[in-house]
Amino acid sequence: LACKLGVDAYRFSIAWPRILPAGRGAQPNARGLDFYERLVDGMLARGLEPWATLYHWDLPQALQDAGGWASRDTVQAFVDYAAVITRAAGDAA
Repeated sequence: LACKLGVDAYRFSIAWPRILPAGRGAQPNARGLDFYERLVDGMLARGLEPWATLYHWDLPQALQDAGGWASRDTVQAFVDYAAVITRAAGDAA
């Protein structure tokens, strides 16, 4: 549909809980990463430039229960999550 509308980019959100269900951890959810890799590959195949948003109101429940964004630990967990995404998307350039 985006291509038919003449759109050349697509913004999407990466769901933190889909990648790191507990909010943190050394091993990301491979199925979650694969989903976004397929999504981006599909965009590129159609000439759409992917624009990813790392956070869109989807804080993992475990982090919310531990104080949410008022907790400094959540900030560090986000840094770690962003690093996971950066490593996974490293071949996108």
